[in-house]
Amino acid sequence: MSPITIRPVVEDEYAAFVLAFIEGFADDLPSDDFADLIRRTLPPERTLAAFDGDDIVGTFGGYHLDLTVPGGGSVGMEGTTVVTVFPTHRRMGLLRSMMDAHLANAAGAGYAIAGLWASESGIYGRFGYGLATHNLSWKMKGPGIAFRNGLAIDRVRRIKATAAKDVLTPIFERVLPTRPGMYARTSEWWDELLLDEDWMKRGRTSKRYVVHDGPNGPDGYVIYRQKPDSGDDGHSDGRVIVSELITETPSAEASLWAYLTRIDMCPNVESWNVPVDDPLPMMVTEPRRLGSKGPSDAMWIRILDVVAALEARTYEEDGAITVALVDDFRPDTSGTFRISVENGMATVAPSEEEPAVSIDSDALGALYLGGGDALAYAAADRIRGDADGVRQLHRMFRTAVQPWCNQVF
Repeated sequence: MSPITIRPVVEDEYAAFVLAFIEGFADDLPSDDFADLIRRTLPPERTLAAFDGDDIVGTFGGYHLDLTVPGGGSVGMEGTTVVTVFPTHRRMGLLRSMMDAHLANAAGAGYAIAGLWASESGIYGRFGYGLATHNLSWKMKGPGIAFRNGLAIDRVRRIKATAAKDVLTPIFERVLPTRPGMYARTSEWWDELLLDEDWMKRGRTSKRYVVHDGPNGPDGYVIYRQKPDSGDDGHSDGRVIVSELITETPSAEASLWAYLTRIDMCPNVESWNVPVDDPLPMMVTEPRRLGSKGPSDAMWIRILDVVAALEARTYEEDGAITVALVDDFRPDTSGTFRISVENGMATVAPSEEEPAVSIDSDALGALYLGGGDALAYAAADRIRGDADGVRQLHRMFRTAVQPWCNQVF
């Protein structure tokens, strides 16, 4: 076996890199131009590959993403993606070596955090990633969904796919700063989201686009597909599969769900990525009929620069606390820091004071966007310290709006 080399791929290796990670995720290339599609948001210079001679046996990638943090600001995030190691090269330390290089590159480029969606959730805690956002999934029988009396439900309208980018983008951009965990979309990301080639359908229809019009114009949208089917009794039993629903107002939320649950021939309505604090359960008379499952793990966050990351977000409770961070994978990130919050803004600096609490790096990542429960992490011995310090940490980091990530990357 040749020595393993880890480096970014060059242009003429890019097609092999894409084939390698697609096979690593147990699939085949869906189209001849798939590598060109991936290159739009993941160029060769943002990749890493493990080479055994000329053969690619492991893959890594990193998107540039601007992530919304509590308070409505944003921070640049290294979006860890396409992580694979060939079965022939297990137990050789390739994943650890590629992760070490990936995070070193990200920190060197000035990223305060890295984030990922985990295909296998047992892998990333040991590298300092903490579970920072969750989601719900819903499976409901549309005709059984009844809305509470007095709820404003308006008519909505379909728009053509050719108009979707222009209509949907402004709605998304207004919602973006209101929800920690969402990340901004460049034009290339919108093109990827709206792409609707035959290989994407998997027996379902083309994407449908529906918008709600508020007093000042469109203020909500849903993207969905349908899959026709019939039951054993001969009646239609098709499905509505929601890809994305983004709304600015309760009226838009209720109106779009009212539409989705009344589509002829498709009584089964599914949505897999729903915020844990979505208001729909409070809008219907029987929340049980939403068929809610979860919360499930979604985006994981890894802190690379403690000062830059913690000062980028705001806090809903003022105070000061000294925290010892324990980072086993990147020991240089470890240290003791004084976090002082005044009028919601933090000043963070290394400190020689006795820490009130000690926290593992993955637990700090889990708390970062405001959805983590410091009390629960303390009960699991992943945050250590006196009870008053843990409670203060919990109050400072927790946010009223729960974080949610809008799209797998």
